[in-house]
Amino acid sequence: MADPGLSGTKNVVLVVDDEVMVLRSTTVALATAGFEVEVANHGAEGLELFRAFRDRICLVLSDVVMPVLGGMEMAEKILESDPGTKILLMSGYSDAALEVLARKKFPFLRKPFLPADLVRRIRKLLDQAAAAT
Repeated sequence: MADPGLSGTKNVVLVVDDEVMVLRSTTVALATAGFEVEVANHGAEGLELFRAFRDRICLVLSDVVMPVLGGMEMAEKILESDPGTKILLMSGYSDAALEVLARKKFPFLRKPFLPADLVRRIRKLLDQAAAAT
């Protein structure tokens, strides 16, 4: 059931991952929670979609390790052009990814995760951003 609190213009989550099953399950979880979802298979495609939908994107959810352009590099490019963008990175690689992300101060979600945990984490990030403005 859609969340009536998401009726504003910024209700799109851009999901970037090279694993089809992650894209599918994440899309279903987010759509069920009331978000619109755009998906990309790698960081370069994610950048293109971000540029196309930036006025509607409330958050970018991206894998860290992908072909063509990784999630960390994509996130940095997005923040160069739009520093206020909320980004949540995810990875199945634990130690090395966490170390890099801790230095960059990106929020991180370890794969695998439950759909409810994903939605709860995204809502928390969006609520924190709303409270800060």
